[in-house]
Amino acid sequence: MCSFPVLGIVAAVFAVVVALATFYPPPPLSTRLQAWKNRGSVMRYGEHDIFYIDVKGTGSKGVLVCLHGFPTFSWDWSKVLPGLEKEFSRVVLLDFLGYGFSDKPLSHSYTIGEQADIVERLTQKLSLKQAHLLSHDYGDTVALELLARHNAATQPESRSLPVLSVQSLTMLNGGVFPETNNPRPMQQLLLIPVLGPLLSRLTFFHLFKFGFGEIFGDTKPSEEEYLDFYAGLRHKNGHHVNPSLLQYIPERSKFKERWVGALTSTQVPVLMIYGPADPVNPPAFAEHFRKTVPQHRLEVLKTSIGHYPQWEEPESILHHLSHFIQHLNADSADATRQKRV
Repeated sequence: MCSFPVLGIVAAVFAVVVALATFYPPPPLSTRLQAWKNRGSVMRYGEHDIFYIDVKGTGSKGVLVCLHGFPTFSWDWSKVLPGLEKEFSRVVLLDFLGYGFSDKPLSHSYTIGEQADIVERLTQKLSLKQAHLLSHDYGDTVALELLARHNAATQPESRSLPVLSVQSLTMLNGGVFPETNNPRPMQQLLLIPVLGPLLSRLTFFHLFKFGFGEIFGDTKPSEEEYLDFYAGLRHKNGHHVNPSLLQYIPERSKFKERWVGALTSTQVPVLMIYGPADPVNPPAFAEHFRKTVPQHRLEVLKTSIGHYPQWEEPESILHHLSHFIQHLNADSADATRQKRV
């Protein structure tokens, strides 16, 4: 008998909380984030602005394009960027549509295919015809779409060249295989129609910190670092588009044959660097990777490293990436010498 009044009270309280959250101001950008933003440029893509940073390095390993994960942005790479600049002649980072300092249209159908289109458009704008890819999480899936396009364009029967020739692919923790990927409870809730858009507005800092922090291993972000990630999410009301962005999860199952198939069939050298303390991609992932694509390299980090290895242990990422590219260059030089002989 009293259930209806109770439900009414709960609904009213929920409505008040949602209303308060809607007007809950985003945090100001820290001096670090503001400097990062000032370092970048904007590319116009249709009606939207895409933020990117184009860094000229001092290394000799060619061009590197970095693809970030969900729900963060190019800031993910800030700890490894100084080292990358020393290894590569050019490093390009971008915020995907819906992320970071890029535009975040609310009524938009976000797809992995469109994000790959954006990467190709940016590389065309920067006159890049080939590049190494470094990706993480959501960016892994975008990288696999780019790899599928590269594979198709480099087949003997193809009459066109790839927009971006992928020289190598290095992936960090990501849901490459739907069967070993465990979306977090909040991600699953945000995917529920009607409920997801309401919950997305309840992205208060401490709730974000709790959910985001649990996917790290022993090395958690500092309070200032949590605030920076949160500020990037809240910039341009980015938390409102999370339910739409999360459609990449069902997309991974829908396009599994295309994306996992690209990984199994490619001639492009691939390295996976994996932090095993990852609740999103638990240790079963590593075994599945070895069985599914034994031709590709897998580097498993120490057991305390979680879902964000580039943030938790940047030195290891730089070490493994550098050696991977160095061996590729050495193999390429050997092949060139053999052809001359």
